[in-house]
Amino acid sequence: MTQPISFASATSFATELAELLIQNETSQTDADRAQRDAARATFLKDAQQQVDELHEAASATEMGALASGISSVLAGACAIGATEAKFQAETTSPCDSETIARDNRTASILGSVSKGFSDLGAPVKTMVFDTAVESHKAEATRFETLSEQAKWQAGDASSEIDKTNALGSKILDTVQSLNQDQNAAANAVIGRI
Repeated sequence: MTQPISFASATSFATELAELLIQNETSQTDADRAQRDAARATFLKDAQQQVDELHEAASATEMGALASGISSVLAGACAIGATEAKFQAETTSPCDSETIARDNRTASILGSVSKGFSDLGAPVKTMVFDTAVESHKAEATRFETLSEQAKWQAGDASSEIDKTNALGSKILDTVQSLNQDQNAAANAVIGRI
C-alpha cells in the first residue's frame, strides 16, 4: 500500500535536510576557522624566526667588524713596535753591532707580524663572519617565504569561511521558503473548507 506524502512529512524532510546542511556548514566553518588560525599562528612564528635570523646576521656582522678591528689594532701595534725597533737600531752606536742586529731582527719580526695581522683580518672576516651573515640572511628569506605561504593559507581559509557562511544563508532562505509554501498551502486548504 502506498501512502500519500503529506505536507507535514515533506516539511519534516526539508527541515531535517536543512538541519543536516546547517550542521555540515557549521562543521566546515569550524574546520576552516581552525585551519585559518593555524595558518595565522604559523605566519607569526615564521615571521618571528625571520626576525631572529636577521638579528643573528646583524650579530655576525658586528662580530666580523670586531674581529677585523682587533686584527687592525694588532697590526698597528706591531707596526709601531717594528718602527721603534728600527729607530733603536738606527740610533744605536755603530760599534754596538749586537744591539743593532737584535733591534733589526725585532723590527723585521714585528713588521712581518704586522703584515700578517693586516692580511689576516679580511679573510677571517669573510670566511667566518660574512659567511654566517649570508647564511642567516638566507634563513630569514626562507622564513619570509614560509610566512607568505601561511598568509595565503589563512586567506584561503577565510575565503572558505565566507563561502560556507553564504551557503548557510542560502539554506536558511530555502527553509523559510519551504515553510512559507507550506503555510500558504495549509491556508489554501483551510480556505476551501
